[in-house]
Amino acid sequence: MTGLLLAGAALRLFGLNNLSPPGITHDEVAHWLINRSILAGEHAIYFTQAYGHEAGFHYLQTGFGVLIGDNVLALRLPAAFCGLLGVAVTFALARKLFGKNVALIAAGLLAVLFWPVFYGRLAFRAISLPLVAGLSAYFWWSGWNAKETRRQGDKETYFSLSPCLPFTLSGLFAGLSLHTYMAARAVPIFYALWLVYLALFHWREFKQRWRGIVLFLVLFAAVAAPLVIYLQTTPDAEFRISEVDAPLQALRSGDLEPVLSNGLKLLGMFGFVGDPLWREGVPTAPAFEPIVAVLFYAGLLLCLWRWRQPRYAFLLIWLATAVTPSLVTINAPSHIRSILILPVLTIFPALLMHSLGQLSTVIRHLSTRSSKILLLTLLLFYAARTSVLQFQTWPTGGDVPFVWQAAFTEMARYLDGRSDPTAAAIAGWSPNTMDSPTMTLLRQNDDLPLSHFDPQEGTLILPAAEPVVVLRPSDLPLDPFWETRLQGWGAEIERNGRFTSYILPGQPPIQLANPMDVQFGDELTLLGYEWLDDGALLLSWRVTAVPPAPRQQFIHSLAADGSQLADTYRFDAPDPQGLWFPHWQPGDLILQRLAPPALDQATQLRLGWFDPTTCTPGPCQNLRTEDGVEFVLLPVE
Repeated sequence: MTGLLLAGAALRLFGLNNLSPPGITHDEVAHWLINRSILAGEHAIYFTQAYGHEAGFHYLQTGFGVLIGDNVLALRLPAAFCGLLGVAVTFALARKLFGKNVALIAAGLLAVLFWPVFYGRLAFRAISLPLVAGLSAYFWWSGWNAKETRRQGDKETYFSLSPCLPFTLSGLFAGLSLHTYMAARAVPIFYALWLVYLALFHWREFKQRWRGIVLFLVLFAAVAAPLVIYLQTTPDAEFRISEVDAPLQALRSGDLEPVLSNGLKLLGMFGFVGDPLWREGVPTAPAFEPIVAVLFYAGLLLCLWRWRQPRYAFLLIWLATAVTPSLVTINAPSHIRSILILPVLTIFPALLMHSLGQLSTVIRHLSTRSSKILLLTLLLFYAARTSVLQFQTWPTGGDVPFVWQAAFTEMARYLDGRSDPTAAAIAGWSPNTMDSPTMTLLRQNDDLPLSHFDPQEGTLILPAAEPVVVLRPSDLPLDPFWETRLQGWGAEIERNGRFTSYILPGQPPIQLANPMDVQFGDELTLLGYEWLDDGALLLSWRVTAVPPAPRQQFIHSLAADGSQLADTYRFDAPDPQGLWFPHWQPGDLILQRLAPPALDQATQLRLGWFDPTTCTPGPCQNLRTEDGVEFVLLPVE
């Protein structure tokens, strides 16, 4: 078992800091931001940020951050340790149900299987669910199987009991499981079906343990109650569910086809086709390769054959309820929504692997050493398979480099490794929301300020530093106009892996045809504008102070009588959950090339800035100039 845990640790810990995954995804950054809010004193039973998060795993992550540091490694280590402890829990549970040999096989497979290894390397809360729910199952069986020995003369008699402690711990961990991840909503369904099964088919044993079962239910309800009450009284907290529950809604309206289709996909994910999304692993890669997949399905049939025995029925009911979240949502089969299955997943093939000696005369006559060699060979094969999938296939496949922001990771290393540390401007897809915290988390040197901008808006930012450094993901091009201008200014342009750098020795000369000096709210100064031959408008701004709140630009095209013909807005507002971060630095030069609407009819443009967070219910609060005006007027040429 020590060797199995060491193998599992190697697969989960090697290269955890941005080798695989190749960077950090927005979901992991969102976890980090919630953890920082906890340190700032914002405590909750359920965090509404990032589509809604149960709080349990965040407090664990926060503790690791305090102990180890504010970095990617500390963010992911809790998931790796939860995955390793999950292997130990599977061993303990399987040993209690089927003995040590089955337990070793099941734990060995789980230690090296791609599915649990993959989620043990991500800073997601999902991997904590199988650990906590698995502990609940282990303590349940500890209570159910407990016996008291009493000696009567030379004989020992055994009396089945319902001890308080194991059932109490089982209820405690069952309740805690609901505080881990959304798919834990299947845990109450499992225990409801499990208790019904026991009451119907094993009433005598059920009745003997009724006190322990009552304690279990009381603890389960008490620990889960705060979250249940919060979600019932705050129905909008989980709006993410409404975005993925189309099969469930179809079922409610009488359409069985989506759920039945999902059911076939879920049944096939163990040996045929796995999760279809790159962000959830390697698409189409099933949980098991053909040999173990056959053993899994055979183990499933074995459990169905022996369903009258509680331990086999337990596996069946757990399997059926664990896949329910994926059954009633889109993108089935979803590995992350079926993650509750992990504590029992590898027990199914382990049952057959252990029983082969009883089924085959040839295998029965194999020596113990030969059997161990065969098992070791199988585990080595799966360890090699997981290594290839995890470290070669997945990091470069599909949209993984984009989703895990591999370019930002390389940019952070580049900035930290420069011999002349300097400020820089970073082009990205979400400059005012996720780009800034992503770079803060990835960089080791946070002393030098960074500015962020979206080049898709025709914008370029030049930081007030020497040399002037501008970086962009190679897949995110600058506006061709600014690309040409940078070349004309003598920028040293170099593609470095997944990002491209532009280095200028100093600030380039910016001379627009119409110079101006108009200050907006002590934050932005309009330096000038110029009309190009193609009808585009160039604007030059200087950042004089970091805006304390979001700022959005408005441009209104006006007719000769002053009526508004059309409008356009630049610089995105914060997302619906209010996420926004300052992403400009004092001294930044903001250059814009834009095409105002309805220019053929307009005689002038009305230009200004406002705070988009003040527009509901409104009116919007505009930045005023030194003259107290909320805009400037530019003639259309």
